[in-house]
Amino acid sequence: MRAAILLFPLLASCAAAPAEEPPDPAALLRTLEDPDLFRREEAACRLSILGLEIPATSDTGRMREGINLALSERSPELMIWRAYHVLRAGCLARNWKAVSDALATQEFRLIEIYEPHERAKFVRFLAQPAAYVNRAGDRHDLFFWVQSIRKEDGWIVREVYVGLNVKFEAPFKQLTQTERYPKDGVLARFFELEELQSLAVVYPTLEEMDITYGRIRRKGEPASPAGFHLNAGFVMDKKAGGRSVYYTAASQIDPPEEPGGKLNWARHVPAPGAGPLKKQGVGFWGGGAPKPSED
Repeated sequence: MRAAILLFPLLASCAAAPAEEPPDPAALLRTLEDPDLFRREEAACRLSILGLEIPATSDTGRMREGINLALSERSPELMIWRAYHVLRAGCLARNWKAVSDALATQEFRLIEIYEPHERAKFVRFLAQPAAYVNRAGDRHDLFFWVQSIRKEDGWIVREVYVGLNVKFEAPFKQLTQTERYPKDGVLARFFELEELQSLAVVYPTLEEMDITYGRIRRKGEPASPAGFHLNAGFVMDKKAGGRSVYYTAASQIDPPEEPGGKLNWARHVPAPGAGPLKKQGVGFWGGGAPKPSED
């Protein structure tokens, strides 16, 4: 039983609104040669918003190398964060065919293709099975979706969604009796939420969970913080019905994003960890595979 709702309604990391000051495409193209991966990623993001296509670069050819570095992180949250930046730096604003070929060459396994309409396409890949195994032995697969949009001359990559998926298929109250994740991390705090104890009275089994990293969108706010998105599915006994829950936790690891994909580096003071989990919604947990949504 999988989630029938859209799992990533706030995840996309590049806003579609134009920047307050017209960006200089030539300057952004020069930034693709910056030694800082985060600056290169920002430039690729802003070029994709402008609808401009860039050729595959060394970042495209070294995504597996970057993922291997991410896998060395002991924290699941930092593993996702690092993988997210590596994949976006290598994929954004590139031709989908070039990205697809690069991913296949680097042995990322295609899992699923989702096309909500004729001008958008999402392709899900497995980056690494059992990328993270917690202290209780739960295996978490590192996965990602690549979102492309259709242009007159082909498809261009618009966004990348990265996360860990774990299948529990066990009573939630039983799962909470074992310390499963590093203390004070987003995942550890999820299992401490009192409101889930009440939910588990009716829907006792935690079937599976995704934790992803990306921008947290709020209507009317000029800047979007980055953070973690957590989706989980609870089911009744004999899977007679289910509920999904969705939480976010803002982080200061990355600078806030302004309209047009511009990052506010000047006012950014990096800080580890993430803020409190905030409930964003509850839905039905039923038939149909989970899908990302367009920003």
